Amino acid sequence: MPRRRSRRTERRVDARLGRTINEIFLGIPPAEARALFERVKAEAEAAQIIYEDDDGQSQVVPIMIRPRVIRSDQEAYFHRVCLDLNRAFERLPRLYLHDARVREMLPFTEREDRWLREVLTRLGDQPQPVIARLDANADFADDDWDGQFHFFETNSVGVGGMYYGPKVSEILINVVAPAMQRVAPGFVVKPQADMRHLLLEELTRHARQLRRPNLTTAFVQERGLVGGPNEFPFLVEYLETHGIRAVICDPRELEVRDGQLSCGALPIDVVYRDAEMAMFLQMEDEGADLTGLRHAFLENQVVSSLAGELDHKSTFEVLTTPEFARTFTMRQQRIFRHHVLWTRRIREFRTTDPDGQDIDLLPWLRRNKDRLVLKPNRSFGGYGIVVGPHVDLAQWDEALAAALAETSDDTGGVVAQRYVDVRVKDFPVLADDGKISLEEFYVVCGFLATQRGLGILGRASKRRVVNVGQRGGLTGVVVAV
Repeated sequence: MPRRRSRRTERRVDARLGRTINEIFLGIPPAEARALFERVKAEAEAAQIIYEDDDGQSQVVPIMIRPRVIRSDQEAYFHRVCLDLNRAFERLPRLYLHDARVREMLPFTEREDRWLREVLTRLGDQPQPVIARLDANADFADDDWDGQFHFFETNSVGVGGMYYGPKVSEILINVVAPAMQRVAPGFVVKPQADMRHLLLEELTRHARQLRRPNLTTAFVQERGLVGGPNEFPFLVEYLETHGIRAVICDPRELEVRDGQLSCGALPIDVVYRDAEMAMFLQMEDEGADLTGLRHAFLENQVVSSLAGELDHKSTFEVLTTPEFARTFTMRQQRIFRHHVLWTRRIREFRTTDPDGQDIDLLPWLRRNKDRLVLKPNRSFGGYGIVVGPHVDLAQWDEALAAALAETSDDTGGVVAQRYVDVRVKDFPVLADDGKISLEEFYVVCGFLATQRGLGILGRASKRRVVNVGQRGGLTGVVVAV
């Protein structure tokens, strides 16, 4: 819902400073700038900002040397929009339980559906905590920054970046910002909201709702998993530095003793999970006893609750289908129109196109290749994405046929989503010969919004599919003072 701008809100940070953020960094003496690259890399390694490949090999995640800068009015706008979107997601559990059309849009296996129905029905109208990262296309330096702001998807189970996001910003503020400020004294920045603290506040709030003031927290994660980031040890450490007892607990270690959830001998008040329901069901198939975890879900002690499972990419189909508009507030409907990308799960049916016109979906998808991108509905990591404008018609037809064949499998199928160009930003890079130059990177942001603040995970990549798992890097987002 783009706003009418005042002259003040049109004024970009780089315009106020008289030069771009890159120009400020390039004004640092070359020898000092080269040393900054090495210091940032060393700080990232010391902070264990690493990503583990599927074969168990770890690597330090690259950090873009200069920060992305957001103004406080922009931060407030993104915060309001994300909060409204979160409130819209709170309506999904009831819709899923009572509307077959929504269940078709958000497909689960029969066993998943039974577990969902049992827990959601049991909890009824109780507030169900969901911690979500909303991934979006955002460019803080664009004159049309709010008009070109679009959400791609939501992630509400085991949200990544809660440690990486604030730590990367901290490194850039401590190491790089002082050198940039010597070049441009007006370059004054502060940290964004710390996602670790936002999580702590949400866990505290939920524990109080459950009348459990001790807040002993189990971070539930299967032991021995290989691949991806591993932020749980740092989240446990953060809670403990704030006086909160926290442990990492395998889901098989959760037990119920005299009606009290525990991990070993330690009573547990709240569980924060790192895995989707499908993984828990697989563990049960392999013989695991997850009675304790099921008890935690039924007693509303898990963050994110099972409501967090409703984060398929096809969730955006619910939000962009006219028949469901009245389910949401007028403000939420405006947000959907302006900031949520039209999305449909691929199947044979009639629906509406991005302009609201009635269509047969499959023929329309074939005719509109260059307006669309195909994505696996329930997978993550940036795999399996087909970008319409960048493949030929034969490849597109093949991808559509494969997507249609997947409508009945356990993956949730494939979605078609309106394509928007991923934003491109220049960042200084250090070549092997010691020269510093600017190179283009695709960038996206993940927003984590609570009532108390907005945390931002910035990512960058040479590929259009921006994901750390796809050899991407991290950008630190800081707030202009």
